[in-house]
Amino acid sequence: MNVAADMPQPQTRLNRMIIWCCGTVFGLMASDAVIGSYNAGLSPLKPILFTLAGVTASIGLSLLNRPRLAPAALLVLLLPLVRVFDAVVLQRATVTFAGQTGMDLMRMLLVLVAMLAVLATDQGLRAVRWAAVLAILLTVGSELAEVLGLAKFSSIPGRYAGFNSHPNFPPVLLCEMLGICFALVPSFRVNLMLVALSYVGVALTYGRSGFVVLTLMSAAYVLLNARRNLGFLLVCAAIAVPLAGAGVAILQSQTEKGITKDKNTAGRLEAILSLDLDKLKSPERAKDLADGWEAVLQKPLFGHGTGMSGSRWVPHNEYVSIWLEMGIPGLVLFVGTLGAMVLRSVMTGGRAGYLLFAILAFTPAGQGRIEMPHFCLAMSTAAMILWPRRYRLALSLRTPAAAMTASSTTSAAGLRER
Repeated sequence: MNVAADMPQPQTRLNRMIIWCCGTVFGLMASDAVIGSYNAGLSPLKPILFTLAGVTASIGLSLLNRPRLAPAALLVLLLPLVRVFDAVVLQRATVTFAGQTGMDLMRMLLVLVAMLAVLATDQGLRAVRWAAVLAILLTVGSELAEVLGLAKFSSIPGRYAGFNSHPNFPPVLLCEMLGICFALVPSFRVNLMLVALSYVGVALTYGRSGFVVLTLMSAAYVLLNARRNLGFLLVCAAIAVPLAGAGVAILQSQTEKGITKDKNTAGRLEAILSLDLDKLKSPERAKDLADGWEAVLQKPLFGHGTGMSGSRWVPHNEYVSIWLEMGIPGLVLFVGTLGAMVLRSVMTGGRAGYLLFAILAFTPAGQGRIEMPHFCLAMSTAAMILWPRRYRLALSLRTPAAAMTASSTTSAAGLRER
């Protein structure tokens, strides 16, 4: 029986709006397409207006689609709520832009609530699936546009970033969105195409950690599905090998400008191609991490306040970053949330395993992801996949006696019909 065909036409249209409209809004948010195009002077649409309109439309559509309460949402919301309270009410961070930090956190909290509201509907995961695919397409497409000289997004010369503006962000985004696709897209061929696009996107950023994480994810996914798709994989390998060689040659040529060579991009490319672990490390980041750890030791219990990491210290480590800002309570919330998801994934046979790997793999070398739309989308999706049970609250105005009378009447009517 076709359930969609039996639905009333307005309900069918509403389901499609949830998938395509909300999915498109989340894809644009996750890829930073609106803010990136606005900063580059390509679009007059202000990001704050788009965010407010997108959040309002998504929550409104989800309410019309009769969402059901998902307890997993509380797990994802807990740490962002505490961070907003710390930044807006307590205001412990001694920075000049503390007010802006609070506004940014509240805006991101609204985005997270909108995502969880859509995921609470019956079509929520389908909307997220489209959002992840769209985010990959927009991210890689904007990087290619930058390569062709059609736009300028990157804040670091020689490395392409697309809409994300900083080349460290696209690899993280692409791996997270790919993790969503591995969990929700059933087609191996479609996922392999998205892997190929993601490699293009990561390569253009010269991201070292991103290349390692993407390779580990893709290798595991291909190996686990190789037996059923061996012929297709052989054809892909025959096509991919020469294309990869051409891509490496192009990247090497990009590191040279006339007779001069960009040591940053050249060193990164050499480290990736040789898989030299020593070269994959960054001495600058090691120094930043040491400074961040020193700041943690100054106030280890409650931290320096939300907003200090990224302004005064840049540890490039999410555990140290959250400990530095929120102390041990914040670290316990962060680690506890991730630990609960990992434990649930193990208990359910590896459900959402690729997505969790993408989330966890960047925690030792990442920072500030908790304030990014793509991380909100990844975390909320992982929670809904791992704990799919949802509940609908219903209010009954009938008294117990009235309910028993109605039940007896219904039973009697049924006997008469027989």
